[in-house]
Amino acid sequence: MTGIDPVAQKLLYSIMQFNKGKWRQHKPHGRNHNEIMVLGCLLHGMHPGEQLNWQDNPPDFNDTIESNHPGMKVSEISALLRVKSPTITPVIRGLEDEGLVKRTMDPEDRRAVRITITEAGREIIRAAHQERMEIFNKLVEHLGEQDSTQLAELLTKVYTFFDTLTSLQKDDSTRGDDKP
Repeated sequence: MTGIDPVAQKLLYSIMQFNKGKWRQHKPHGRNHNEIMVLGCLLHGMHPGEQLNWQDNPPDFNDTIESNHPGMKVSEISALLRVKSPTITPVIRGLEDEGLVKRTMDPEDRRAVRITITEAGREIIRAAHQERMEIFNKLVEHLGEQDSTQLAELLTKVYTFFDTLTSLQKDDSTRGDDKP
């Protein structure tokens, strides 16, 4: 067993603090995390955390997905969010009950249903984005522009490291016992 690196331990505890931080309980525009993530997927056609054109600030909520976009299947949404479909179904049902999304038959497969975001759903995302930007503007004021830029760059490196590590571990696990 190797010795405990105090810097690595400090990083671990710092990341653990984020996982249990009270700020994660914040509900932007009164919506829970799962609802925002589903609406974001429907708006952007991808996982909201994936790299969008971040220089487009604020994002164009009207043209991100054209009104003639066929929407997404529940399986596509759950794959983007990396959860099973039964986890997403009740979220979609609740959003549908509130008129934030709608279901339509897939024109190419009558057995499939597509989910699209409504104008009311777009408005929720607009408001949640505005609310989050106000919070992050305060964070930039608190840290300063230089530290904020450095933090953003470091967090991107952290994400890339763990994403690459996870991909490598997944590749190793698919090889079986005949590893070189």
